[in-house]
Amino acid sequence: MFRTCLALCAIVLCSELFAEQIQCDLRVPNKTNRENVQLNNGTVEIHGSALIEIVPQSKVSEGDWAIEFETFCVGGVEQMTLAPVFGKSTSPDSASEDATPENQTSTPRSLPPFMHSETFRPHVAILEESKGFHLAGVDVLRLDLMMKGDAALQIRNVRLRRPQESDLETDDHFSAYAADPELLNAYLSRTFASKITGVNVGISDIQITGTVSNHRTGVTLGDIPMETLLGDESPYRELIDIDIQNDGSFDVSVPRTTLVEGRRVDRLTDRWQLFHDGPSGNVAISHAHYADTVACRHSELPPAKPSSKKGLGGWSAQRSRALQNELKDLGITAVTVNVSGLHQYVSTRPHPNHTQFSWQGRDYYANERALQKLDLTFREAAENNVMVSAILLISNPDNSRDEDLQRLRHPDADPSGVYAMPAVTSSEGIDYYGAILNLMAERWSRDDGIHGRVHHWIVHNEVDFGWVWTNAGRKSDLAYMDLYQRSMRMTDLIVRQYDPHARTWISLTHHWAERGNEYGYGSKRMLDLLVQFCQTEGNFPWGLAYHPYPQSLFHPRTWQDHLATYQFDTPKITPKNLEVLDAYMKLPKNRYHGSVRPVHLSENGFNSKDYSDAAQQDQAAGMALAWKKIQSLSSIEVWHYHNWIDNRHEGGLRIGLRKFPDDQNDPLGKKQIWNLYRALGTTQEDAVADRYLRLIGVDSWEEILHRQKIQ
Repeated sequence: MFRTCLALCAIVLCSELFAEQIQCDLRVPNKTNRENVQLNNGTVEIHGSALIEIVPQSKVSEGDWAIEFETFCVGGVEQMTLAPVFGKSTSPDSASEDATPENQTSTPRSLPPFMHSETFRPHVAILEESKGFHLAGVDVLRLDLMMKGDAALQIRNVRLRRPQESDLETDDHFSAYAADPELLNAYLSRTFASKITGVNVGISDIQITGTVSNHRTGVTLGDIPMETLLGDESPYRELIDIDIQNDGSFDVSVPRTTLVEGRRVDRLTDRWQLFHDGPSGNVAISHAHYADTVACRHSELPPAKPSSKKGLGGWSAQRSRALQNELKDLGITAVTVNVSGLHQYVSTRPHPNHTQFSWQGRDYYANERALQKLDLTFREAAENNVMVSAILLISNPDNSRDEDLQRLRHPDADPSGVYAMPAVTSSEGIDYYGAILNLMAERWSRDDGIHGRVHHWIVHNEVDFGWVWTNAGRKSDLAYMDLYQRSMRMTDLIVRQYDPHARTWISLTHHWAERGNEYGYGSKRMLDLLVQFCQTEGNFPWGLAYHPYPQSLFHPRTWQDHLATYQFDTPKITPKNLEVLDAYMKLPKNRYHGSVRPVHLSENGFNSKDYSDAAQQDQAAGMALAWKKIQSLSSIEVWHYHNWIDNRHEGGLRIGLRKFPDDQNDPLGKKQIWNLYRALGTTQEDAVADRYLRLIGVDSWEEILHRQKIQ
């Protein structure tokens, strides 16, 4: 009995220990340069190196601690140290006092610095006693930050808590629920003598053609489901006998649907691979190949043909009913629309106001109310003859118990990410994802347009920064792209059933040949890997949704971007050097059957640090330069300006065409850039844009264009 009580006490104490957390206030010492450091509503904003103080709101006990921040960090922090201070008053009036015998500061110790990020994200550092972090009884924690002069940092929601197992990264996260990178690399690099030359999906049948070398018997065609990973023990669902002609060619037709565990399953998204039954069993003798063509049910749907390159990002008919004529007033020809939280539109369980439908032999339930809200946006876009690109986003909240969300998002997704990769490696996950995609594609590709129309589908957000924007856990670049290209292909194959002109788009940041931070992959690397998968497993008509923000999101003078050069290995692609992107997409290796893939600059904007005339001029000048650049770049079809309206949740940025909706002096007021944007593409363009030539430092727009060869 005594031992039982001791055990129960230990459990209770352990639970309390792990649950223990202490909220902290942020404080700016009086001696700090207030032009560089500002504190507003619990958020500190820092430009350049600085010192801030962290004040625990309750007593700190012995043991190891973790300190957790939320940070928005443009440019990253170079070095960072933390020093406990004891005996120091927590009164703001004494914040500038130096250390005294009664006010002892421990030795500053290094912390992992905040990485570059373009949204608020969590940052955790472990403060172990064995490494000199003795916090028992601490009054203040002094945080010293070394940053470049053009870096900008915001910190909020700081707390101390006990370390958790999830704080410790392990190598397991690199391989779970993803293919082995070494196997992938060997597979993509391998040359096979036999190959599948075409997969054409018809209304009721699938035709597969190819050539077989070195074998005339024992060769079969494997049907491989989308979710199957390279290296799985049973890669194929079914093996199909084929007749090989004397010249080694074969041409086989199979039913489009098949029975799987009693369910009628569409093989639209499957891939096909040749196997040979030899002494060691069935061995792959070709690369796998996805469908090249798909029979379209609405082949008469016309393509979108925007009359100019002027678009608007993140638009919604419900965002501001006071601005109902904004699309017409600005002359907008294209918009992006965030379709966030995909799981909210379709459930795996019946609910009121949900409509039952089937996909892959499973029943699902469409949330009519949620879908109708999007209908309003898409119908209004159609009424204004505006091209729509939907951005598909999967929620990634911490500790969610929503069964549908758990089924949809990748099981390795870390809650550090704002959004998640879909679960493309499980049968239930990929069926659920496919059900959502099929419902949406069919609904918004009708020939009668009753629900509005979506012309293009941007697959997730900024996947080169996937840790933040499309999280699948820690993955190598190759393993991550293997997951992502499945999501792209899934979307592509489904939407082309309903709209012959629909494209899927890969979304990438301005970090080009550089990674941005240790979690980034680099946009150029992601493009190159996607092209490699296409060369290996069949090409498809994707486009590029690129985000060429200025080098620093806070500084609109893009003509000063020193990391934007005119070589293919430029660290960044910003409005200054868009010629690099255009030239790269025109390289033969990046084309689709000889045609240059289209580029949509689907999220881009310029900051005004405040609403002063000078700040607004800088913002508008950046836009004028970008617009003049893209007119001569034929691969670039659209510039989607982001953000339409200044947003309080964008880390202190003011990148909107209009002011904050709650601005005290001029809510939703038009900034200079609004008037410029309205004039672009009209007869008033030069009269308005030319005002900014002098600010940029040129006499004509010809001077900003790079005409030399890029390599």
